[in-house]
Amino acid sequence: MLKLRAVIRAEFFSFFSVCCRKFTVYNANYSIRTISNTFQITGLVRQTERKGNYFMEHFGIWSLLPSIVALALAIGTKRVVPSLLAGILVGTMMIDARTNGIIHSFVFSIVNLFGAVAGHPANPEEGIRGMGLVKDAGRAQLVIIVLLLGAFIGVLNKSGGAYAFGSWLANKVRSKEGAQLSTAVMGSSLFTSAYFSSLATGTVFRPIYDRMKISREKLAFFLDSTSSPINVIIPISGWVAFMGALMVDNIPSVEDPIVGLAKTIPFNFYNIIILIMVFLFAAGKLKDFGPMKKAELKAQQGRQEYQIGEELPQNDVPGNEQDASLKKGKVSDMVLPLGISVLVLVMLGLWNYTIPYFADVETLPFGGNVMLIISFSIGILIAFFKYMASKLMTAKEFSNELFEGSKSVILGGVIIILAVTLGDVMRGAAPEGTGAAIYIEQVAQGAIPNAIIPVSVFLISGFVSFSMGTSFGTWAIMMPIAVSLMMATGGDPILAAAAVLSGGAFGDHTSPISDTSLMSSIGADCQHMDHINTQLPYALIAAGIAAVFFLAAGFIM
Repeated sequence: MLKLRAVIRAEFFSFFSVCCRKFTVYNANYSIRTISNTFQITGLVRQTERKGNYFMEHFGIWSLLPSIVALALAIGTKRVVPSLLAGILVGTMMIDARTNGIIHSFVFSIVNLFGAVAGHPANPEEGIRGMGLVKDAGRAQLVIIVLLLGAFIGVLNKSGGAYAFGSWLANKVRSKEGAQLSTAVMGSSLFTSAYFSSLATGTVFRPIYDRMKISREKLAFFLDSTSSPINVIIPISGWVAFMGALMVDNIPSVEDPIVGLAKTIPFNFYNIIILIMVFLFAAGKLKDFGPMKKAELKAQQGRQEYQIGEELPQNDVPGNEQDASLKKGKVSDMVLPLGISVLVLVMLGLWNYTIPYFADVETLPFGGNVMLIISFSIGILIAFFKYMASKLMTAKEFSNELFEGSKSVILGGVIIILAVTLGDVMRGAAPEGTGAAIYIEQVAQGAIPNAIIPVSVFLISGFVSFSMGTSFGTWAIMMPIAVSLMMATGGDPILAAAAVLSGGAFGDHTSPISDTSLMSSIGADCQHMDHINTQLPYALIAAGIAAVFFLAAGFIM
């Protein structure tokens, strides 16, 4: 016991001195000086151990342990944040144990965990890759983007403009196909938020579907198959911050998140195919089959099953079920702020990424993250002045909705930071990281044909997402693995990233524990498992076609 106390006391003073001064680490044949700071993790100083005649920059197969732990816990517990924390904890303990010993790694495990999340800045000159929140300015910009996006969606939702837009659209409906196509159009157009799309579109079209005897399972399918896939495809959607951060962090050639996401669009096969199927089913070009056909027959016979205790709607006025807490907004209350925000983003993107190819113009001195911040900020300002002028909201109400909207995305922001931190731990060469990327490259090079990687990544990501019920968690865990494997075999990392995005969306689309699928059931107000069972055959067909495309792309590219 006395010896243990002595060790702990010595380790504490060692850590204290590391955090308070600059120090130099000398190894066998070289020296590296590292500037320490209060966020620097004990033992995560960039150095390389020499064994024999080569440098040990990874932990062998154990390099993959942090990701495996995060993946296993995520599947088993269905909780992403604790799983990512556990993965980071395992990684930092491995790194610290190699540098300072096992006892030190246990004593300082929590310090190292949150030290990794807080991070330390990159310093290429000294071989430090950087880690966590303070790795570079892009990480802080990412947090701002998430909070601004939540605030913007919050005020748009509160204005009632989306419901006004849906009601206007619904009044044009004269047939079953018209109602279905209108649902698909509205669901696809509200790409600021998957939740927002499902709930707003479902509330507007429920009474119309009941009047026309279209099953609510069919409505849930349209909601689920437009809200999520369109967010993955559109590089200015509500999910762009998360997806873009993973692209920039894992693919060296991608410096701008919007450009990186745009490159994945042609290869985002599952999301493209399911959207095409939605419009073909809506237009009546594809006929219903399986459980969906049975649900449609029951609806036409007046035997539609609603939620327990619910009665048939008593009037057929589109949008009569609008949430009483929402304002009585106009179509322009959503279209104008959102439209100007999107227009600003498109114009900035054209100026920086397209016009320079055709004219000699000076590009703007900022990238995609700053463009998103500017566009969301302008959208919020336009909404503020419009709502004040029309007396839709008071300044206090507007500021409250901004705050509430920002609060609603805090969890998403936490997941983003933890995901990129886990990626940092996995990618950094030992002992700054576990060196998983280097290990995968050494093992896979020449051993695994890159032609089968895209389809394998798509299927594995689909399974993980189905098991976890989340595409975000799947992307966070699978992106570093898939991209590293693809690059190690000489393949295109953009294709691997697209396979991860498609696979995550597929699994999330079919999982009974998926939040977006649940929101679609709530939006359509139908039994959740009825929605899952009727949608599953359609999703499997889309996934099968996508798998063939990924296999073909793997051989071609």
